[in-house]
This record gives sequence, structure tokens and C-alpha cells, in this order.
Amino acid sequence: MTKAGRTGQHIIEKTAPLFNVKGFEGTSLSDLTEATGLTKGALYGNFSDKEEIALEAFQYSIRKVKDLIRKDLGAAKSNKQQLFSLLDFYSHYVKNPPVPGGCPLLNTAVEVDDHRTSMRKVVAREINATVDFITDLLTKGIKAGEFKRNTRARELAYTFFCCIEGAVMFSRVERSEEPMNIIVSHCKKVLNQISQ
Repeated sequence: MTKAGRTGQHIIEKTAPLFNVKGFEGTSLSDLTEATGLTKGALYGNFSDKEEIALEAFQYSIRKVKDLIRKDLGAAKSNKQQLFSLLDFYSHYVKNPPVPGGCPLLNTAVEVDDHRTSMRKVVAREINATVDFITDLLTKGIKAGEFKRNTRARELAYTFFCCIEGAVMFSRVERSEEPMNIIVSHCKKVLNQISQ
């Protein structure tokens, strides 16, 4: 990696938690320079503007979450076990997020709903990728005979995703693991009910 590449990576890694905690509007230029230890010139020598830094920081945060999910799901031998591992990941994730500030997908989605509409497509793509991932595990589980044939994979994937993200929000606001534990337990019950 070149020196410029290393500097750009340093900026992304240091600013990702900042954007995730404070949001785009709440993060000032002085916050960015303080977090990175770099000048405004160095920041904008690597990125065109704050928007580009925030975009790269978001994508870095999402990659970090996905890498941990892949690692957690790696040992699971069946689609059902992978889904259980995914649910377990989120039950731990709510208390110990890989990026300070909680779920970058949820945090950024709230922000792009009314502001930063330029990021809306990026966030929507990530949300859909997560729903697609869950749908794929359910569909493969149906084909493998793990789940009942009449299981509506896409509908269930949306339900699981929305339940989990809602539980992340609730648990973080309430500073309690109870909402997430209830939702994870419910989703596991549903998986057991559709199992063959």
C-alpha cells in the first residue's frame, strides 16, 4: 500500500466511529482533524470532501460488521445453524458493536431518510444485501430439506431483519439487552417451527 493509501485508510478507520456516533451533521471538520491527527489539507488531499470521507467510513464500518458475521457463521454446518449463528451475532453485537456507536446501517439509515439523500441508495443497497443474505440461507435451507417447503423465505427474511434492527434500536436506547434477547429467542422459535 502506498503512503497515500495508508493515509486514506488511517482517515477512514479513525473517522468511522466518529460518524457512527455523531452522525454526518454532528461531525465537524475539527472533529475529523482531531480524530486523525491530520490537517484539513491532508484530509482533503486524500478525499474530495466530508461527504466522501463519510461514505468511505460507512462502507468500512459495514465491511467490518460483515467480516465478523462471516467469521461467526464459518463454523456452522447447516443453513439453520448459520441463521442461529447470525441471530447470536446480533445478540452480542447490541452490547459490543464492532464500531462504536451501534449499528452503522441503522444509524446511517435514520440519517439519510430526510438528510443526506445522496447516501440513500448506498444504504438501501446494504439493507437489501442483508435481506438477500438471510433469504438465501432460508432458500438453501428449504432446498436442503431443513425447512418446510411452504416457507416464504423473502417474507421471513424481511421480518427477521426488521425485528433485529428494531431490537438493536430499542436495546441501545434502553441500555438493556432484554429487547434483543426477546427478539432473538422469538426468531429462533420461528426457525424451529419451520424446521423439518
